[in-house]
Amino acid sequence: MKIKCLGILLVAVICIAGCGKSTTDETSITNEKNTTSEKNTTDKKDTISEGNAGKDEFDVGAEFPDLRIGDTVCVATEGVEEPYQFKWTLNSVEYADSEINGFSVKGSTDGFIVLDITLEGVGPDVSYGIVFSQTYIERYQFYPEHQSDYGLNTFSNPDDVLAKGETVTGKIAVDWNKEDLEIQKNGILITQFTYTVEESEIKDYIPGEQ
Repeated sequence: MKIKCLGILLVAVICIAGCGKSTTDETSITNEKNTTSEKNTTDKKDTISEGNAGKDEFDVGAEFPDLRIGDTVCVATEGVEEPYQFKWTLNSVEYADSEINGFSVKGSTDGFIVLDITLEGVGPDVSYGIVFSQTYIERYQFYPEHQSDYGLNTFSNPDDVLAKGETVTGKIAVDWNKEDLEIQKNGILITQFTYTVEESEIKDYIPGEQ
């Protein structure tokens, strides 16, 4: 009888030890999964921060090298008393072949690249001439005063002002071919940024009132 009791006790001890090991293994696996998940999240945050960290902050010296269509960037440019601050969103990029709103290409390119942009004034009031200064596709600048030549009027007067708290959406064009693009804003004492746009993302331009 004593031997039988010892046998039962031994089996119970083995079962408890086995259950304890199983629980330990499951806890270890769970901890490994959590650690991997946390690492992946951290890696993702690091990747984002390397590209566009601080794009929601106004900094004259900031650089944002790889923005995409739909991104909003906070831009600051040196002012007389304080930096001008505004938010810039590239909503879409379009292409007009050979003419735009009845106006033909003047340069050596095949058509027009048209940017659909939303601007939000944060203050102080800033002219469109300053907003679009130093904005390029390569060496070709987007000049507000040329936009009426293309039938685009929203930003056509460089002296018109984007007021503090005002939000304006409009289009601005430049003679250019349909291809992969880098739309850049750069210069001294200005937030610098680059939007990377693939040819497949460029829509066909639909003429209409601006």
